[in-house]
Amino acid sequence: MKRGAIGCLALVLILVAIVLVTAGPPGPLATPAGSFAFAALGDAPYYEWEELRFRTVLRDLEQHDLASVIHVGDIFWRPCTDEHYRLAFERLDRLRHPVVYTPGDNEWTDCWEPGSGAFEPLERLASLRRIFFARAPELAGFERQTEYVENARWQQQGVTFATLHLTGSRNGTGRTPEEDRAASARLEATTAWMRETFAQASDAPAVVLAFHAAIPLGQPKGKQWRPTYDSFIAALEEETARYGKPVLVIHGDHHEYRVDHPLPRLPNLTRLEVPGSPDVGWVHVVVMPRVTSPFTFSKRVVPRWKYW
Repeated sequence: MKRGAIGCLALVLILVAIVLVTAGPPGPLATPAGSFAFAALGDAPYYEWEELRFRTVLRDLEQHDLASVIHVGDIFWRPCTDEHYRLAFERLDRLRHPVVYTPGDNEWTDCWEPGSGAFEPLERLASLRRIFFARAPELAGFERQTEYVENARWQQQGVTFATLHLTGSRNGTGRTPEEDRAASARLEATTAWMRETFAQASDAPAVVLAFHAAIPLGQPKGKQWRPTYDSFIAALEEETARYGKPVLVIHGDHHEYRVDHPLPRLPNLTRLEVPGSPDVGWVHVVVMPRVTSPFTFSKRVVPRWKYW
């Protein structure tokens, strides 16, 4: 190979190395005056190579000015062991921001599957509660529902936030009568918590609700798994219409990033679905209270080849 060609190849290799070392999410986003920002994420990491990219997500979160971090569940895929719970809890707990977590189906309702450990789901939920909900994050007005401690509520600059325990996999139904009864009671309590949230938010400029399940908003009754969530959806539509001010619903489950208005007759309701595996990342949400459209969204996903 000629000397000039060798020099060009070396230059190309240097440039490629620089890109590989430095590329990742763009620099930290600013928070405009009069607003605040929070993070929303879920449905990752699932695999070992995604664990490596999730480290970059955590570093990116640390670089931002965030009022809170909301995790909408599926903190891992398998197995459903206490050790795995603690690993997931500890890496979130190390963040300097307050973290609020609501469970997904991967960490308890689907744990009966052999690949997840063939556990009893309700026993896994009890363990999940002991590990993840032993103490409260430092957020204004933070409170939990007495029996269903994963249902929480707090305020940020007057905006009311709540987490609601709704998972995918038909919300933990369809397997045993005991689990069906527990799911019915949990759904009733979760719906009551949501209604109480709107009642307390009568003077708030906006409401933010976060849960795991991709509930079929805007789909006809009877379609897919909608009957599982019908009573909650009806209550959500009723409360959103009565409230009349901006409502943001955040969920995961389907792993497809989207921001839309799924109910044409309720234009004040915005839906955010966070990205998920094979995408590993989060969404930066800026809230400008007391304006007509208070929410703006920026997706921040780690490139699939980025492992450091």
